[in-house]
Amino acid sequence: MAFRKGLVSAVVGGALGIALMGSGTAAAAFPDFSDCPRSAANLIGCFDSQSRSGSLTIKGFAVPIGTSFELRGALVFDASRAGGARFIPPTGKTGIFAKPIQVPGGLLGIDFPIPGNAVTATAKLAGSPSGIEVDLDTFTVKLPLKLALTNPIIGPGCQIGSDSTPVRVNLIVGTTAPPAPNRPISGRLGTISTGSYVGFTGNVHVDNSFSIPGASGCGIGLGLINSIVNLKLGLPSTGGNNTMIVGNDIAVGGL
Repeated sequence: MAFRKGLVSAVVGGALGIALMGSGTAAAAFPDFSDCPRSAANLIGCFDSQSRSGSLTIKGFAVPIGTSFELRGALVFDASRAGGARFIPPTGKTGIFAKPIQVPGGLLGIDFPIPGNAVTATAKLAGSPSGIEVDLDTFTVKLPLKLALTNPIIGPGCQIGSDSTPVRVNLIVGTTAPPAPNRPISGRLGTISTGSYVGFTGNVHVDNSFSIPGASGCGIGLGLINSIVNLKLGLPSTGGNNTMIVGNDIAVGGL
């Protein structure tokens, strides 16, 4: 609690007097507060978390994350939430901004330019933005996700996870306590800087306890493409077999 109060004080104190960015002004690469919902009641500060490295590993099969993922919006005070903050997305958006990432080996598991083999995966919010949680006491980030898969063969609706059965990741900067066969891994909070915003650069968020459901909506007919995707990625995959590691930079401020 003391850490959160100190952070909130630093955000508010450091950010007062900073002019709002005009609609025609390009936002800096980091942080990006350009579409922050600043009119929200009880605003703590704008929030931006951008991935720099990492991977999603499913039963030993790793998909790189790199700079593909961003969580952006605002934090408002809410005493009922862990850490006293509630995340709200920019108006008309989910708060998750993700770029497609290439699935190594494609549909056939072969790293060779075969027509129709390439597969990309794009992280999307599963369900309502109210399911996103950012805890300012522990810097835990909870996300309900689904992965949209794109390939000419698997069709436009192919995805892993859904609004009703999301992939629930609980990313922490501490040490995990996963079910077997995974073993504990540790994240870390990066270097803090203050000014017009409070920044934490070089963070590592980790989770290796979550489960991943099977694919759905892939192809047509008797579900053959679903089965191919599940076989390729080892789905469904129970907790203790999957790992998400995200190296990121986080900023709170921009008032």
